[in-house]
Amino acid sequence: MPRDTKDDVRPVVPTRATADFARKLLQQLHRDGPRFVLEDREHGVSIEIDETVYDLFRRVLIDLAQNRAVSIIPYDHELTTYQAADLLNVSRGYVLKLLNEKKLAHKMVGTHRRIRLEELLAYKDNMLSESEKALEEVTAASQELGLE
Repeated sequence: MPRDTKDDVRPVVPTRATADFARKLLQQLHRDGPRFVLEDREHGVSIEIDETVYDLFRRVLIDLAQNRAVSIIPYDHELTTYQAADLLNVSRGYVLKLLNEKKLAHKMVGTHRRIRLEELLAYKDNMLSESEKALEEVTAASQELGLE
């Protein structure tokens, strides 16, 4: 089935009915245990899925049940600077600064910059790791000084 790339990154915002359905399905999955088969009742076809795909469906259902918008983006997808800023929860100007300082890899498409999702996620993980390490160091220093 052809994919409309514009719709690939547009989040699915759940309606109240979708959120209710997702909650009911999660309860059923919790009660009955994981089932690794998709069933098309109309055509009588069952398709086995692996645990990774099942877990992905489960996480999507959890977000929908909590009335959160969901978007599934391929790992190698390229993002605009605006999308990258949204994902990092920073300003676009800050993303441009990271690109100009070569702290974040990108490529040019005409006059536009594109950042691979995997690069952005690696950067985000690295920043979170550095923040956690710094927090641990501050906590350890405050304990040594008896400030806690």
